[in-house]
Amino acid sequence: MCSNLFVCERLWPFFSLGKNATPTVKKNFLRILKLLINFWIILLMFMSIAFVAGKPEAFSGGFSKFLLNFCLLSNSYNGAWWYLQTYVILVFLAPLLIKLIKKYNSISMLVISGIIYLASYVERIKHVLDLGDNTVVVMLVNTGVLVGTSQLAFVVGIIFAKEGSYSKLYNKFHNIRFKNILCLLGILMLVVMHAFYESMIIAPFTAITFICLFNLMNKSVFVQKLLTFLGNHSTNLWLTHMFFYMSIFPKLTFAPKYPILISLWLVLLCLLSSFVINAIYYPIIKIINKKTLMVGIQSDKTAESKISG
Repeated sequence: MCSNLFVCERLWPFFSLGKNATPTVKKNFLRILKLLINFWIILLMFMSIAFVAGKPEAFSGGFSKFLLNFCLLSNSYNGAWWYLQTYVILVFLAPLLIKLIKKYNSISMLVISGIIYLASYVERIKHVLDLGDNTVVVMLVNTGVLVGTSQLAFVVGIIFAKEGSYSKLYNKFHNIRFKNILCLLGILMLVVMHAFYESMIIAPFTAITFICLFNLMNKSVFVQKLLTFLGNHSTNLWLTHMFFYMSIFPKLTFAPKYPILISLWLVLLCLLSSFVINAIYYPIIKIINKKTLMVGIQSDKTAESKISG
């Protein structure tokens, strides 16, 4: 089962399309609610930690700033949180995207998505539009730009499902000699290429290529278990890591002094915090799932009664 938020949740429309099922508003709402609960736990937990650690400035700005962050209208507390708002919007747009891509030519939809991506990217970097000092307008345009630069990954995932692109790729290459070595070389080339051409405009394309190459590789049972373990904590690692190396515990994080050790130490710190977060999160989700199941059963009984009546 796929558990990495960045990969699986971005490719969620991919699986929905393959099952020929249009996601319902209720399912989308529950999906977003569970993510927000996870986020709110982290927000409140690290606010408490910051005040205990004598770093209240990490959450400065008063109640209004807290409310903006709480409602995903700002990411001033943690820059890595910018994608939360974008993800929520994309999840609600997913049914429409799926419907359009199922109906129309894949190449045409990819071209349209690419144009939206390029236009959004130019505005994000160059700020072509003169938005003045209107905070609401600036916020709305910024939201649209972030969605525009992120929708391409969703669209490609849906098109992959519609056309069976990855299956074709897998059938063609999974039996070739030295597959793992060739895939590793391909990934290394992506890293080198990005080092020479640092613009983030190529990020979606390098990410898609990386995912395909990585998935083609044969992995030992140990590696699969390790990836599953990290995947189960990946959302928490994403939402917490900047608190450790930037705003609350930078001295602790950089104590090992050497880059590789710092990276491993950072991951360990985030993992430790993730266990605490999950200890709060899972009991809440268990209650929500139980209530959702009971509501679903009651709805089915009501529907059956109407039919029989």
